[in-house]
Parts: sequence; structure tokens; C-alpha cells
Amino acid sequence: MTVDAIGLREYLHRIKDDWNYITPMDFYNNHYLKKKDYFLIDLRSGSRNMFWMNVLDEKNLAKLPKDKPIFLICYVGHTSSQVLTLLKMLGYNVTSIKYGYGLSPVQGVPVAGWLDYGLPTESTPGRKSRRRKRQ
Repeated sequence: MTVDAIGLREYLHRIKDDWNYITPMDFYNNHYLKKKDYFLIDLRSGSRNMFWMNVLDEKNLAKLPKDKPIFLICYVGHTSSQVLTLLKMLGYNVTSIKYGYGLSPVQGVPVAGWLDYGLPTESTPGRKSRRRKRQ
């Protein structure tokens, strides 16, 4: 497979407004509870499903449906967003569950972002800077 800037640019222009993410509650309410036909992949190490490093193995690609949506979940959403890009480029209908399980993959290391630590942000002219203090 050859990857070039034109193909990558085309991929970027096809990204949906939701960035191919779904919130955990939207997935739960609109797919899980309604028992819609979908394929869920848990990418965490030790999961019963499919470890992220093995998703592109031929035996695993053969398991992935082309005719129904695929949802990805991992610890915090980082890994699933990377795997999402690869599977999208291969033509799969895939969405990442935003924020994953909300668990740090490293024991004792909390899941927290820039704003959670109360770090400074620059505001766009005419907009207030949003800051949260870490609790």
C-alpha cells in the first residue's frame, strides 16, 4: 500500500463533524440498549477481544465486518483513535468511544488533561479562557 499526501488530505476532508467519536452515553443509549447490530472491539491489553497491536493481523482483519458499524474502546480513547484512523483508511465504518473506559493504563497515574491541572491557556481574542482547578 502506498500512502501519499494527496490520499491523506482526501482522508482528512472526509472526516465527519463528530470526528468519528461517540460518547459513552450515546453509544450505550443508541446502540447497546437498542441492541443494534454492531461490532465492538476492546483494544486494551489482556482484553478478550483484540489487542491494539494485533488489529491489522490478517486473522483479525478477517473478523471485522464491512457491513455493520465497528466501535472501538480502550483505556482513555488515545489508542482507539489511532486504530480508528488505520481502519478508516482501509475502508471500515468505524467509530471510537470517546474517553474509552476513562481508566489510566498505568496504575497510580490519574487520567487528567491540561485543564484538570489548572494549567494556563491562551484565549482567542473576544473569548474568555476556560480554566478549571484540579480537584
